[in-house]
Order: sequence, then structure tokens, then C-alpha cells
Amino acid sequence: MGKKLSDYFKEFDIKFSKINEIDKKFHEEKLSVISFANKALVKDKNGLFSEEYIRTRFVYGLINSGMYPKEHICIEFGFPKGNTKTKLKPDIVIFKNKNWYKEYQVAQKLKNYSAIRQQMLVIFETKKNNKTIESAIENQLRSAMSENESKERIFGVYFDDKNDILIFKKLGNSPIRRFNEELELSGGGLINLNYDRRDILIDLPTHDDFIKNNQSISDLTKLRTDALEAIDEENFKDFIAQLKRDADRTKPKHSERDLIVEFLTLKVFDEKRSKRDKGYLSFYILPSEKKSDNLGEHTFRERINKLYIDAKKEYSKVLSAPYFSYDKNLRPSDSNEERFLIALIESFQKRAILKAKNESFNQIIFNNFGDEKQKHDKGQFFTPIPVVKSIIGMLNPIKGEELCDPCCGICDFPAMAFRYSHRNDSEYPPSAPNFYGFDIEKNNLKLAELNLVLNGDGGAILHQMDSISQKLLITGIPMKEGKFTVDNYNNEDWSHIDDSDQDIKRFKIIATNPPFGKGRDLKTGAKGKWDKPKETIQLYETFRNKLAPSKSGEYKYPNSIDTGVLFLENAYKLLEDGGRMGIVLSNSIASIQEWQNIRTWLIERMRIVALFDLPANTFGETGVATTIIIAYKPKEDEKHLLNEDYEVFIKEIENIGYEVKTIKRSITFKPMFVIDESIFERTSKINEDFTSMLKDFKEFLQRQEYEIKKAFHLSELSL
Repeated sequence: MGKKLSDYFKEFDIKFSKINEIDKKFHEEKLSVISFANKALVKDKNGLFSEEYIRTRFVYGLINSGMYPKEHICIEFGFPKGNTKTKLKPDIVIFKNKNWYKEYQVAQKLKNYSAIRQQMLVIFETKKNNKTIESAIENQLRSAMSENESKERIFGVYFDDKNDILIFKKLGNSPIRRFNEELELSGGGLINLNYDRRDILIDLPTHDDFIKNNQSISDLTKLRTDALEAIDEENFKDFIAQLKRDADRTKPKHSERDLIVEFLTLKVFDEKRSKRDKGYLSFYILPSEKKSDNLGEHTFRERINKLYIDAKKEYSKVLSAPYFSYDKNLRPSDSNEERFLIALIESFQKRAILKAKNESFNQIIFNNFGDEKQKHDKGQFFTPIPVVKSIIGMLNPIKGEELCDPCCGICDFPAMAFRYSHRNDSEYPPSAPNFYGFDIEKNNLKLAELNLVLNGDGGAILHQMDSISQKLLITGIPMKEGKFTVDNYNNEDWSHIDDSDQDIKRFKIIATNPPFGKGRDLKTGAKGKWDKPKETIQLYETFRNKLAPSKSGEYKYPNSIDTGVLFLENAYKLLEDGGRMGIVLSNSIASIQEWQNIRTWLIERMRIVALFDLPANTFGETGVATTIIIAYKPKEDEKHLLNEDYEVFIKEIENIGYEVKTIKRSITFKPMFVIDESIFERTSKINEDFTSMLKDFKEFLQRQEYEIKKAFHLSELSL
């Protein structure tokens, strides 16, 4: 068995046990590498090996193990940061080309370091103990890696006096990532580099390994999903901005939003198939194909046409009637749209959508494609992803359970439920038709399609409908307006009076953030004004609870009712027996005297499992305080769950992990990080209470009745 890198470290300790100082001369004479290092002591004042010693020992191991050719190595290489006079001096730089020093000399003469920056392959940074890991990586390693001007990846390695290391990669303007992305964590939609889980020293790639890693994305015909760099929020913003410019230039017949939904559906399918079948990707275009009048004798067109055919089998919802297509002779339905497709492919072909940790695509979609009226309205009720994820985490959907958001907006609840229920899949899951979303705004549903596709699911069932006055029938068809009335349906359970085929579809889970508040009250009979048909509103028991008897004994219609109250009842009645609900409501509905009868109505029918309050700044400018209700609808033989005194999980969230900014009337969520008060520096940890709440909730469930544990799949509840 050959010697390991750590064996060479021990060899160095023995061989050079007598030295007291290390400098440039030592590096050049003993290691035969170019060095710009100053003289430094081997040990510090505490008798521990200095950073300079640890660095030199590491280089000795790299060279003598044969992992890195000495001609490619420089110790303490210095170059300017951007166009400034500030000089960066990484501990070790490994270059692609062994003639790098000649290029460096030319760069110094010309005062132009672009070419030499493109030659950097790996940057190593060291500290002698792990107390300064985050500072070393954030302020030194990241800064140096950001100077890469190559179109290829640059790699970074952090090491110290421990037995393991941290390996990173970076492509273009993306943030740095762990080389092994499975070691990362996702928190608040952000990449968490998870410094606590380090790479094993023997997993350090060689010089050739890093070169081959870059080659894995250079040959477009042999791209695989595993080789692609995960797309991140900044990339996606840039790509969308560029695509809007491309649309202005190419002038496609259909809207760029609809085409982006369609084309990215192909991309997502291609990534899933490549991962599943371990095959090459099809979503690319070669430079030679672009130059040819017929796009490479139909090579590109054949490939994309076949991709359309294959993807339609899985994503029939999005691709059933595509906006763009090729005829039997592979002629495009619109040449401008083909040019737009090519522009999109060039942007995305080396990026992986489904490997993205970031979950902020929804904001980017809405800010780019929602109209001004939508943005204004959505600003009040746009559900932040940390809130969505917490509700989904508590509801704990498992594969196959049907989940519905009856006022879905851009479908964040179904999208996050899809990601959550498939979080442990080793392969990318197929699109899931067990997620449902209804919204009154047609344009919202197009944005929802894009949101779902970007999160891996293009198979959700979406319908444009008013969920107060329309319901989805068991036949899968939304009922027409005017049919949901007391003439056709029973008050208590909303079953159809005459025809079971007209019964309403029920769901295992309802997760929703409905419109609520005084500004969204519905007029309900005062002075003869009804925002919805009287015969429909009379089906709602919560409305009848608001009726007040007059002196004559007749009931007087209220002026209005909070829409949130009707949606609360809607959520309850759309649930199967044994179903779970998570709903965002105004804190006033959950607390003040005016709504006491509504709360009584609810607790007589549902087991309240959890309540958690959110601060007033959670949803931006509105300042509205909200309460989330997590509840269970008992089966017929479980009514005892309502009759006994029971414990409710209650939590008040103080730290939401972000601050809300409004830019051009669009809500943006800026992450807030924990501050390390010992050094007054920002850490990479998001300052939020949701993670601890989910842990506490799981502990709470352990104390509950068997039926509650089973309903919430306690054994499968993720932290």
C-alpha cells in the first residue's frame, strides 16, 4: 500500500526537526518551488507549530506524494484584488500551466493580471487552529477565489493542524460551494457551507483530478447532471435579466414568461433523466450547431424535439399544448422563439436547477413577471419561504399524500411540500400530481407553474377558480360559478343534495395563507350588498355564526365578514376525515373577543395541535400580526380527541431570519445572520427560531395520543 499524505507530514516532521526558521530560500532549496514568503519561526511563543511550518509541511506532502507537480506550485503568490492596489497573498496557489511564472512576469510588466488569474486552479489557505476557520474562508479564501477570470471552476482548500480539511469550488459569479455538495446544509433558502463536517484528507483531489473536474463541463456532448454546478439566486437573477433582454431582441410570438416555463420544464426533465439513468444531457447547443444554417443538419433540432416528446410523458400538464414545437420536417413553429430557446439553453446548459439549495426563485419569478397590481397585492400576503417551510415541516407530508392550497398564489406551499416529501430521495423524483393549487388570478398560475418546475415538480394540478364560490369536484373538474349554493349542497358537510358525482373533492392536507384582514372583508347582506351570491355565503356556518338577532327576533345580516374566516371553514371542509391543516390567519381571529364564536366553532370540530405567532414585520409593509394554526380533523371514531382536555403546542417566533425590504414595490427578504459577540463578526448562521421550533414540536408530539402521533407521521418527522 502506498504512503498517504499524512505519512509525508510525519516524514517532514522527522526530516526537518532541527530547523528554527522557514523562508523563501528554504522553499526553493528544499521543495524546489517558487516562493515569496518572508522569514518566519517554526514555532510560536506557546511552542506550537506556526502557520508557516504547517503550510510548508503541507506543500512537502503535496509534492512528494505525487499529487501536485512542483512546477505548478507557488507559496504566498501575490496579485492585486480587482483593479485596486490591495494585494491578495494566498498561502498556496496551484496553477494549470507549469509555465505560469513567465505569464506572471508579463502580467507585472503590463500591470494586467487577467491572464494569470485564468491560470489559477487551486488556492490553499491555512490557519494553525480551527478558531478562525470562518474568518479564513470568508475573508481570505473566498476573496482569492473570487479573482478567478476563467470560465472554468476554481477550487479552494482550507487546512490547519487537524487531520481533515475543507474543499470548495466556485464557478463564475456563483458563491463558493463545498466540493462535495452533500456536505452542505440549506438554511433559510441559503447555502450553508457547514464547516463542522470536514472532508477527509485522503479525499483531497489531485492536480489531475481538478483538471478533469473542469473538463467534465467543457464537453457539452458528455455533460451529466452530477457534473453541473448548482444554480444559485444570483445566477438565476442574471439569467432572467438576460433572457428578458434576449426576448426584446428575438421578439418571440408568445410571452417570454410562458416560454421560460416551457423551456425550463425540458431542462428539469433532462436533469432528472440524466441523474436517474446515469446518461448524458440533451439540453445543450454546440457552437458548430449555431453556425450552421440548419442547426447542424438537424442535430440540435432532433435532440430538442426528442426531448419534448420524452418530457411530455412526465410533464403532461405543462407540455400538453406547447407554445413552441417542430413539425415532422423539424421546422420550428416560430423561428424567433427558436432563437429565444437557444439563448436560454446557452444560459442554463452548464447549470443544474435541481441541485440548487437556494429557495428564493419564487421572489425572482414574482419580481420579474408579476404585474404592478399583483406586486402591490402580493406584498401584503407573500408568504416568506422560512414560514412556508416551517408549516410544511410541522404538517410533515409523506409521498403520495394529497395536499391542496386553495388560494395558492405562485404555489409556494405545494412547491415546498414536494421538496420536503422527496427530501431523502437518492434520485430526482418524478413530477407529482398529488399537489393541488387554486387561485382566482390566471397570471398567478403561470408563475406557479414556473415555481413548481424550478422546484422539481411540473405535475401539480392547478386551476383558476374562486375557492369561496367554486370547488373542485371528485371528477377532477372545477364546478362552474353559481353551482355552489344552498339549493345544491348541504350546509354541514357540503355534500351534494342529489348527485354524488357532484360531490366536492377532499384532501389529506390543506396548507394555505388566505387573504384576510379588514381591507379584504366581504360585504354580506348589509343594505342588500353581497360580494358573493347570498345562496353561496349561506353555506358557510361561520357566516351564520355572525348573524345577530334583532328585536323582532329576525336575524340581521352583518355588514361584512373577514375573508380569512370563510377560508378557515373552507380549509376544514376540504379536508378528509383524518386530515391535517396549516393556515395563516390574522392574530385577531385567533385572539380577540369578536371572533370567540368562530374559535368555538373550530375547536368543536378540529383538534388544535399547534399555534405559533409571527411578529408584525414578517410580511413586510403591512405590519399585520399573524397566527399559524396547525390542526387535525378527527375521524368518526376519534371524536374523543375533541372532548378531553389536551395540550397545545404554542410558540412565539421572535427571530424570523430576515428583514423585509421593498424595492420598486416588490418585497425582498434580506437574510439576517447571528453575530458572534466575542469577535463582533457576522457568522454564516441565520438568526431564526424556526429550526428550534420544529425540534420542540417533535418533542411535543412524543407526548400526544397515538392517533395524533400516527396522523403526523411522528417516526418520519424530519428536523
